[in-house]
Amino acid sequence: MELIEIMLALRENNSARVRIDPRVQLAALYAEIQSMRSEITSVEDRLGQVSAARDERLSEIDNIIVSKPVWEREIENAKEILVHKRGLTLKEMLNIQQEVARVENDLSQADSRIESLSLEARQLSKRRKLILLRLRDLKAQYNQHAAIYNEEKVKADELLAVHDAVENDLLQKLTPEDRTVYAEALRLNPESPIVILDRDICVGCRIGLSKQLIKHVNQLRKLVCCENCVRVILPDIPGMADTTDAADMSDMPDMSDTPDMLDIQDTPDMMDIPVNELSEERD
Repeated sequence: MELIEIMLALRENNSARVRIDPRVQLAALYAEIQSMRSEITSVEDRLGQVSAARDERLSEIDNIIVSKPVWEREIENAKEILVHKRGLTLKEMLNIQQEVARVENDLSQADSRIESLSLEARQLSKRRKLILLRLRDLKAQYNQHAAIYNEEKVKADELLAVHDAVENDLLQKLTPEDRTVYAEALRLNPESPIVILDRDICVGCRIGLSKQLIKHVNQLRKLVCCENCVRVILPDIPGMADTTDAADMSDMPDMSDTPDMLDIQDTPDMMDIPVNELSEERD
């Protein structure tokens, strides 16, 4: 197998590989999943705030309920002291009466405060239920999108494995020096490491080549790279015009860095909502 045949086969294999790369094919879905995850986080934060506000009011209600019998006993004890204890000075009697008045005032306001707090807690509980419903819907949508993404990514990875095997087989037919040259071109230009000479111009960067470099390209005794973009350049072969329209992967996210976002099984605390949470309300 001649060098030109090997490189054309590598070029075709790489073009096919780029077309099925998950970062290209699934980029829009991945971005949508990220957006949904951000919204889920925002809704969860809002849920936490509303839950904390509701629990604060319920806690205050509990404190008032516990305190009412204590206040009543304080009032009763203070009045008994006023009636039965002898030798109290006027100042002592006045202090006891002021304390009784203060506690009676707290007691008289307790029921209205409980009613006000209960109303606020019920309103917050209703808001909390609506947020929980919204959160459940968001997570259901997230799960659907993540399932589709994972399924499609598995398919793409299987196809990529086939192309990787083809590439490895072809690379074994190159000399060690040519493999090094191609590896560098692929590293710098993953979407199109191999281009075909077009009227003495590198199709990859549209820069004209020197006559000496063109001579080496046409001889093709070994791989030759563009001095500007480092793509491997093949000689202009009749009927083999370079029509490569590769996707630009320079701004594509490295999806392998975020498995926690896409692997639902790793986030049961976020993806699962207990059913009884949706009916929970405390009056």
